[in-house]
Amino acid sequence: MPIISLIVPVYKVEKYLERCVDSLIHQTLRDIEIILVDDGSPDRCGLICDMLKDNDERIRVVHKSNGGLSSARNAGMKIACGKYIGFVDSDDVVELNMFSDMFEAAEQNKADFVMSDYIRVLDDEERFLVTTILRAGLYEKEDIKREIYPSLIMGENVDYGPILSVWHCIYNRKFLEDNDIKFKNDVRWSEDNLFSAIVGYSANRFVYLKGKGFYHYYQNEGSITTTYRVGAWDVYSKMNEYLHNFFDSIEDYDFSRQLKLHLIYYACNCIGQELEQPEEQAISKIQEILYSKQLQDAFINFRMPKVNIKLRIQLYLMKWKKAGLLYRLKK
Repeated sequence: MPIISLIVPVYKVEKYLERCVDSLIHQTLRDIEIILVDDGSPDRCGLICDMLKDNDERIRVVHKSNGGLSSARNAGMKIACGKYIGFVDSDDVVELNMFSDMFEAAEQNKADFVMSDYIRVLDDEERFLVTTILRAGLYEKEDIKREIYPSLIMGENVDYGPILSVWHCIYNRKFLEDNDIKFKNDVRWSEDNLFSAIVGYSANRFVYLKGKGFYHYYQNEGSITTTYRVGAWDVYSKMNEYLHNFFDSIEDYDFSRQLKLHLIYYACNCIGQELEQPEEQAISKIQEILYSKQLQDAFINFRMPKVNIKLRIQLYLMKWKKAGLLYRLKK
C-alpha cells in the first residue's frame, strides 16, 4: 500500500501537466501513487496522462466524462489506496520534499490532516509566501474549537478563514472515510470551502507547518480563479445549503452567523463578477441575487460586521436590494 495517494484532476492543462507530474514523480518520498483523473479534457491531456503512466508504474489514470473538479477529485478518492490523500492541481507544482515532510508531521502527531503554507506565483513570475494568522504546530480538539471554529466557515471580516484550500494539505484517508467526507459533485467552484469546513469541524488533531511554502500555486490565464462563471450564484447557494444541512444540527458550537457571512461573501463575489457584463444585464442579474430568498434570510436580524466603510455601504445596499446603486458604487 502506498503511503500517500496524490490526486490530480486534469482538464485543459496540456501546457502545464508534465511540469506538474514531474514535481510529483521526483518527490523524496518515493512510496506514493499518483492518480491522474482525466475529466473529459478535450485537448491532448488524456494522451499525455497515458504516456506519463507508461513511464512510471506509480501513476494510475482515470478517464471520465467531464464533471468538474469535485467530481474528478471524488473519482480519485474512490480508488485511492494510500494511508494519506493529497490533492494537486494540474497547473501547479510542489517542492520535492513536500510530502515527505508532511507525512512525517502527520505520523509524529497522529494527525487527521496537515496543512502547510504555499507560494503564490503571479503572471509575471513574481512569487510570495501566503501564510495565515494561526500559530505553528499541533492543534488538539480543544485548540481547534478555540482557535479554528470562530472563523471555520467564514471570518468576521467577510473573508475566508485560515483553513481553506485542499491542495496544500494531506488527509488521513481513514479519517475522511470514517466521517464520510468527500466533495459535492454539484458544487463546481470554491468546493474547498465546503470540504475544508467539514474537515476542520470533524478533526481531532491537526498540524500546521507554518512558513513552509511547499506548494507553488500558479495564477494561470484561463484558470477557474480568473474566468467569469456562468451560474455561479446557483452553485454558491447550493454550497451554503449543504453547509446548513451539516452545521445547523451541531450542538457544541453556534455557526449560524458564519453561515450568514458565508452567503453574503459569495453574493459579493457574484456581484463583482457581473460588473464585466453590459450595464442592463448586470443590474438585472444583481437584482436577481439580491431578491433571492436565501440572501434575504441571511440579512434577517443580521448585525453588520466592523469592516471598512466601502464594504459597509455595499452590505447596506445589498440588504435594502438597491441593485442600480450597488452597480454604480462597484463600477
